[in-house]
Amino acid sequence: MISRFQFYLLTINYILGTTLFVLIQRMVRQGGQDAWLMPLWAGSIGVLVGLFWILLFRNYPGRSLVQIPIDAWGRPLGTLISVLYFLFFCVLAGWILRNLSDFMNGTIMPETPKSVFHVMFLLVACYTVAQGAETIGRLNQMITPFLFFPFWLVLLLATVNWDWERLQPVFHTNPIAILSYHSLIGFPFMETITLTLLFPQVREGAGQPFLLGVLSASVSLSMTLLMTIGLLGVERASRLTFPVYKVVQEVSIGEVIVNIHSIISVILLILIFIKLLVLVYGASETLRLVFRPKTRWPHFLALTILLSAMALSIYENPIQNGEWDEKYTFIYDSFFVLLIPFLLLVTTWIKNAWRKQSKKEG
Repeated sequence: MISRFQFYLLTINYILGTTLFVLIQRMVRQGGQDAWLMPLWAGSIGVLVGLFWILLFRNYPGRSLVQIPIDAWGRPLGTLISVLYFLFFCVLAGWILRNLSDFMNGTIMPETPKSVFHVMFLLVACYTVAQGAETIGRLNQMITPFLFFPFWLVLLLATVNWDWERLQPVFHTNPIAILSYHSLIGFPFMETITLTLLFPQVREGAGQPFLLGVLSASVSLSMTLLMTIGLLGVERASRLTFPVYKVVQEVSIGEVIVNIHSIISVILLILIFIKLLVLVYGASETLRLVFRPKTRWPHFLALTILLSAMALSIYENPIQNGEWDEKYTFIYDSFFVLLIPFLLLVTTWIKNAWRKQSKKEG
């Protein structure tokens, strides 16, 4: 079991994960100097979607996302839906791993093969997941202060380069340009459905810490965007592959701390690792709950091989990744995040109404 506070922190770090890598540049390009508003409205939609999931889970206390389809639709069809969710978690994990290796190759270790990063992180992730949800919650709680304070301290040190004119004119961007960037709802906020597999493990209910975590993460993203624009400007930030990393590189605090950007690199890598942990947990927990294997290590080995291979082939370059994200992410995620839970909820309502009617007649 994990505490509500641990789950709250886990929700925040899961959402921030690769978002700080992948989306900052795109949001600045789309929203201009008002891009900091985009995470706020997308996070609000994420909260509404989270309320929808909570409504579904209240009808199945103690059951996880991959068990509910079996309860609602029977084992044959329910197992098929659970396998689809397993593949969904694997695809997301493949994306996370590829984002990780792209960052490492583009900033720190350009000559290292991508598969080395994939296998290295997966082996550690599988070992951690094998220890259970409590280990994930405690690990995340323990390292969060070491992520939070250095990150914001470095950004505050960078404010010597702040220029308010880079944020002006305020509210000048066309609101349609901001609201039309619907892929931000899919990634990262809709992908939080993976966290629902941990709902049964949270003491005293997971709904409130989950929703608060989504709100806190959206505010953190908004503040990071605001500082990125104020420090780099719209033009520059929209052209850089990793704007946050560039902000940190330009921090000058003397010779006491050398290469301070390496600290941020470690922070960002840990955030990605946390997100990978949750996704690997989702995939392995799906196999455990649906197929009930006697031993789990063969599945972890198979997951390592599958996810590392998937990460290599999931897209060719960051440009292709961005095009997919902007065009198809929302539609792709909606099938797993909105359509299937909606059908499950409708089925549940019909079954409950039928039972009540049967009791009255009896």
